[in-house]
Amino acid sequence: MPHTPIKIFGKTIGEGYPTFFIAEIGLNHNGSMDIAKQLIDVAVNAGCDAVKFQKRDIESLSVRSFLDAPDTRFPEFGSTYREVREFVEFSEEEFTELKRYAQEKEIPFFVTPFDIPSAQMLARIGVDAYKSASHNLTHIPLLKHLIAQQKPMIVSTGMAMLEELDLAVNLLKESNIPFVLLHCVSSYPTAPELINLKTIDFLRERYQVPVGYSGHEMLETESLPTLSAVARGACVVERHITLDHHMVGFDHKISLTPNELQKLMGQIRSIDKMMGTGLKTLLPEERIKRDQQRVSLVSSRKISAGEIIQPDMVCFKGPGTGFACYDLDQIVGKSAITDIDEDTLFQAEMFN
Repeated sequence: MPHTPIKIFGKTIGEGYPTFFIAEIGLNHNGSMDIAKQLIDVAVNAGCDAVKFQKRDIESLSVRSFLDAPDTRFPEFGSTYREVREFVEFSEEEFTELKRYAQEKEIPFFVTPFDIPSAQMLARIGVDAYKSASHNLTHIPLLKHLIAQQKPMIVSTGMAMLEELDLAVNLLKESNIPFVLLHCVSSYPTAPELINLKTIDFLRERYQVPVGYSGHEMLETESLPTLSAVARGACVVERHITLDHHMVGFDHKISLTPNELQKLMGQIRSIDKMMGTGLKTLLPEERIKRDQQRVSLVSSRKISAGEIIQPDMVCFKGPGTGFACYDLDQIVGKSAITDIDEDTLFQAEMFN
């Protein structure tokens, strides 16, 4: 049974509608408002449907011993996990400015809150939808808080066991808010053999809701998994974007550069057009070829008026503008009312 399409940001999401593409800026702004705005511009120029950021309240993120543990991944950001995370976080005022900038550029803006204080902040600045990250699928208090906002939700499903996913989906369905599930593998980057695109079909059939794809694939695959997901029916695609793969930071190496994003968007829009309606019909563009290349019923010898048509008087040749071959039984046994030359297409006016 097909799912019911939903609306997010004024656009319809579901089977038969254009793929909704989310440009995930995430933390690839590296704490810079200038870079964040440049990435919004990149998404706008590529024709993306929305931009998304991430927000974490550091004290709500982890226990203090974990926050204050050494972190040597990005010395430019800090020397502890807390310092690294604080370096890339925006304030409420900064998010308010980014929302204003996105509105100016006429692209929908939303954010993944990783904790309840962050969700409360987003409610204050006003967002039209929420994203729930994979690792918060089992954070039921946060999920219930987001559901209570009565906004559309996009929910990633990485790391989930089936019973956990059932629980989250039941909560969402009971709320009657529109939502989309994203098939996601929380491995960065995701090796091709782990992507498991058939999960898109499984989620759609099990839950009867729109299903999309959040990709973290290896750059070497050249977005083939994303394109395959769209062809398989993913109605939403989320991909990280960056200004440069070589920038210091969390997700730059699994992200799309401006040129890669432009190319992928063009390919996705082409697939959208190729998907069609799913109905098998004779297209106007096919009719000429049909007439030229199909085979008709043709006289195999001269037939005199009054003769009864026998099977051996009929052969099968082009063009396809006469009786179709499946009409053979309709003319065998009929009497010709006019002389019919050899090698002539049979026509209705030749018979009673």
